[in-house]
Amino acid sequence: MENESVEPKNRKRKRFAVLLVSCFILVFFLGCAGIFFPSQFLFYMFLGWLMFLKRVIPQVIVPASGLVTAVVVVAIMALLIQLLGRFVLRRLQQQHTIPVPNQWKVRWTFSLIVFLVISFTGGFAVVGIAHQGLWLFTAPEGVIGKSSGPREASFRISSLNRLRNIGLAVVNYSSGDEDPLPTGIYNSTGQPLHSWQTQILPFMDQVELYKKIDLAEPWNSEKNAPHFKIHIPGFTIYSRDGLELNSQGYGVSNYSLNSRVFYPASRWNYDQIPDGIASTIMAGEIVSRLPAWGDPANLRDPALGINRHPQGFGGPWKRREGANMLFMDGSGRFINENIDPGVLEALSTPDGGETVGEY
Repeated sequence: MENESVEPKNRKRKRFAVLLVSCFILVFFLGCAGIFFPSQFLFYMFLGWLMFLKRVIPQVIVPASGLVTAVVVVAIMALLIQLLGRFVLRRLQQQHTIPVPNQWKVRWTFSLIVFLVISFTGGFAVVGIAHQGLWLFTAPEGVIGKSSGPREASFRISSLNRLRNIGLAVVNYSSGDEDPLPTGIYNSTGQPLHSWQTQILPFMDQVELYKKIDLAEPWNSEKNAPHFKIHIPGFTIYSRDGLELNSQGYGVSNYSLNSRVFYPASRWNYDQIPDGIASTIMAGEIVSRLPAWGDPANLRDPALGINRHPQGFGGPWKRREGANMLFMDGSGRFINENIDPGVLEALSTPDGGETVGEY
């Protein structure tokens, strides 16, 4: 009989071991195929809290006043539970309906306090786990979010294509022999009126929107403001990221032009780039301090570095550290943030005469 009862247990153990090994092999081969989210999900769910504690505990400061308050609250709660327990027992004893203990014991109060504390902290833990799980599946930095594996690559390519569309619009805007490159428009007193992105709207399939804008008035004037509180997908990296509008309700831009070429009052055109259009940066991605696409000041200096300065260029990519950049000839490429500063400086200037090396 004992052997018969042991055999089913052994079978269950063998099945569990086979299942565990099979799962491990599956996760391993998925990783070899470039699909990392199963292993990442398991790692973050079971061991991620260790990294969290390592990062957070040194930053935790328990104030003496808070500790005293917590002790006082727990003491008052224990006193109330003890008194309430005695009162309930006394009433039950008077009714003689059910057998009850003679007195309410202190250890029962202690057990209830522990139960309440565990329930309270457990509730926070459940909410935290749910929040973390949702983040893993939805956030750009999550294991299957926009910044993970194949999805990041697809968004990076999509962003580069949007940059190329912007470059094509700039070229079309400046197609005439005497037409300068678009830049911020200011009136005679220096008041900012409109951005380079407003000027290329007709070449971004936004002709009707462009017709509604009064170019004689500032972009954020009472008359023009409603037209700029619109999200234009071609001006952002992600179309549904919750960051299409800024705190004032204006549509933001994830792209900016090279301030060394497109500065205010610039009269550059394509046949006046001494360093060559293939070696001069036109535009690039930005992810910090996003400006409104109607803001005339939306210009940045590539020489500040990539992902090095809040007012510089940079990309949101986690798998590859850098940003998509567009050159004056319409070609685009991904530039690593560790590019040599001298090379980046040479690529930023239209007439510096520098020799651009490998990058």
